[in-house]
Amino acid sequence: MPWAKPSIATVCSHALALAVGATFWLPSVGAARGYFPAPLDDVYIHFDFARALAEGHPFEWIAGQGYSSGETSPLYALLLAVGWVIGFRGRLIGLWAGILAVLSLASLVRSTHALMGRCPWWVACASALPLSVGLVNWTLVSGMEMAPFSAALGAALVALDFSRRPTERRSGMTRQEAQWRLGAWGAALCLLRPEAAVLVAIFAVLAARGAKLQSGSAALARAAAPGALATLAILVANRIATGDAMSAGAALKLLSSNPYLSDEDRARAFVENLVTFFMKAVFTELGRWAPLSIFALASCALASRARRTTAAACLLGSFAWTLLVSWNNNSPFHNFRYYTPAWILFFVGAALGIETIARTRHGKPVAAAALVAVIGLVAPRFPAQIRHFAQSVANVRDQQIEVGAKLAALMPAHARVLVGDAGAIPFVSGRSAVDALGLGGFRRMPFARAAAYGQPATVELIERLDANERPAYLALYPNWFGEITDRFGAEIDRVTIANNVICGGPTKSIYRADWSALEALHANDPDVVDEIDVADIISERAHGYEPPLPHGGWTTLDILDDEQNHRRFDGGRVIPSGAAESFVVLHVPAGGRARIRVRVDARAAAIVVRTRHGTSNLAFEPAVPGAWRTANTLAALDEGERISLEAASGEYRDYHVWITRP
Repeated sequence: MPWAKPSIATVCSHALALAVGATFWLPSVGAARGYFPAPLDDVYIHFDFARALAEGHPFEWIAGQGYSSGETSPLYALLLAVGWVIGFRGRLIGLWAGILAVLSLASLVRSTHALMGRCPWWVACASALPLSVGLVNWTLVSGMEMAPFSAALGAALVALDFSRRPTERRSGMTRQEAQWRLGAWGAALCLLRPEAAVLVAIFAVLAARGAKLQSGSAALARAAAPGALATLAILVANRIATGDAMSAGAALKLLSSNPYLSDEDRARAFVENLVTFFMKAVFTELGRWAPLSIFALASCALASRARRTTAAACLLGSFAWTLLVSWNNNSPFHNFRYYTPAWILFFVGAALGIETIARTRHGKPVAAAALVAVIGLVAPRFPAQIRHFAQSVANVRDQQIEVGAKLAALMPAHARVLVGDAGAIPFVSGRSAVDALGLGGFRRMPFARAAAYGQPATVELIERLDANERPAYLALYPNWFGEITDRFGAEIDRVTIANNVICGGPTKSIYRADWSALEALHANDPDVVDEIDVADIISERAHGYEPPLPHGGWTTLDILDDEQNHRRFDGGRVIPSGAAESFVVLHVPAGGRARIRVRVDARAAAIVVRTRHGTSNLAFEPAVPGAWRTANTLAALDEGERISLEAASGEYRDYHVWITRP
């Protein structure tokens, strides 16, 4: 059967998508120096997961290191892996990402055109409005998952529109089939970005409201169940494989995951994220009054019975997405990439508004003026975004990729590196790595949870690794990881970039790691029956440890002499004056009489121990400069009881607790 001729709309949409990509990529080719013009290191995280998947290791950041919940877009990793399998390997995976971006953007334009229905060609030009904002295109052509997400979002809106159309306008598709199609695209959205659950919910409710004489509950289930099941499947897989249903990204980035924020702090940060988005993104890109004008355009579509549902989905979805994403404390960074779907929905709504106005009796001149005005408002910002894209590409190439290339030449093939950016460094170097921030998985170790508490908690997890599994090298920002680099690294090289606009710091250093201070404490003491390694979140979780959060319990670390005069690391927590920490005792000596032994800092003054049977004060050993100090007391304990330690006079640092035979 001969191939059908592509329609003019199809050709134009692909040409527009390719032009948008070329507008950003071509000025950046020189800065990329042989690599895909990627303005974000996170692009290479997707490449890492795609490579592992193509090599037969699904859901692994690096093949052989175990399941990772750090890939929040498993469907995008699958799409990239297809390219790897068919030959787009190594640097060429970036070219495949560019091809996916062009196809995705063309699909978004065609979907917007389909939503507008039959209209004059100049009105149909409004279907390009979602690609009219330079800030949005910056993300869509970056190599991130937002390009295929935008395509799935447009297809979901078309399916929603079909589910609400009268029978004679559905081209043979039944209402139930349209609802199932909406559900399928909803599942794709959830597998591309977890926040899409809020859009799936809105779309499903709107589809159910259009069920007419059919069951609204059944319509809701068809439209929502696939997305809900996809989300549930990821949560269950995370739980089984890592012990934590929450993804690593959520554990690291959400305001609710920051243990040192109170409810008031979280509310304040949430509002600040919203204000930052509107002041530095919306008003910068559109001007002061333009957002209200474009909102008014999108609202005009609500007046049309044929466009009302889709317009409502766009406006409600944009509003809900903006609120949800602002709960991510990283949302103001990376050129506001997390807000991209909200922008797309907003401008799809505006396109529908222009089409609605054009259909009114005297609306064509108004619609034409509105279209020209919108383009005129957003076009002046394009050059600035193109320059920012090129500079970001240069930063990633000159720092992250350069460090990866240096490590490839420096490190033995079997060596491992500790990184703070889980993208280009392991991809380019081809070396195994441990991600200090936890977005890359390693042996079920909860590095993302630990990172939320600070560097001491991260080192506590490294202490748990076998000596031959610990990273032999560090590639870290000294301004991010000063405690680790100062205590456990000897700098051997560094890369410094000028005019940094996207990286975590201008300088990334390479260190040779020295973990000699990481040894098990009292591992051979036969009198120890239970042990709480404070700041080790695995040990803390096992003992139900509760620090005095949020205004206390900050992690700390030190390296001092132990009883055998060996330099030993230990991490701990700061307990402010008047505050208390508590934990559950899992094992007690026979008879219930035990010695509670606590490793503290030299400044600790008075600590009260509260047990089920009463209270007592810790007796402190003399403080010796440069050595660990302990305090202890005898107490009657019951197995499984919760005991607390209270700072009775001034703050103290608790590094370790042992329950021993008296």
